[in-house]
Amino acid sequence: MMRVVRSVLTSFAIMLALSGVGWAQEVSEDIVDATVGDWLIVSEDGSLGCHITLKKDKTIGGRAVAEGKTCGAPWHDQIAAWDFGGPGIVLRDATRKKIICFGEREVGPWVTDIERSPRIYFVPEPGKMDRAATEKDAIGKWVLTDKKGKALCHLSLLDTASTRGDDTKGLQIRGDCAANVKKKKMDGWQIDEIKLVFIGGEDYAYSLIPTIDGFVTDDDRYQLKRDK
Repeated sequence: MMRVVRSVLTSFAIMLALSGVGWAQEVSEDIVDATVGDWLIVSEDGSLGCHITLKKDKTIGGRAVAEGKTCGAPWHDQIAAWDFGGPGIVLRDATRKKIICFGEREVGPWVTDIERSPRIYFVPEPGKMDRAATEKDAIGKWVLTDKKGKALCHLSLLDTASTRGDDTKGLQIRGDCAANVKKKKMDGWQIDEIKLVFIGGEDYAYSLIPTIDGFVTDDDRYQLKRDK
């Protein structure tokens, strides 16, 4: 699943980029190795994202990029290269023109400048994820199951404020839940950038990423399906 903390090597690469000397051809191969791999571009609006693979091979505009099986507009057939540059990682087209830049943070996915709307996220090792979670997609009746599909808890995600007194929305348990779920004492939910999170007490009870037919937890142990 998604790496929320990047390696020291990649952080060093971004530091170099911000200082103006961090271009791909000038950084060490160790830094490049720490960055290459599978990534996902997603918008906070919940539209279909784009899976790409950052490669080590050099090409016009930086290093090569391979498009994955899932790639929605406006990214499809547009990204030809990647490079290090302000604010972190730059994606370019076949003419070397900059398409988009992503900056790194201590935790969470890489992201575009805060002034851009909608914000675009760059997610390393995204697994099954193909879009960002949104409130619109989360509201309604759901069933939480284990990996084998066994129902553990029926619940409703409400479009009203929770009783917690914060910015979370209400979560209503319908009927009884399995003991391991009940002990979480879930009473609220919210969208945390690209994820759906259930909250119980002072902590996140479950953190889930969207899939084609619902949501799945970061550790792939639990699934959230629409309740019929």
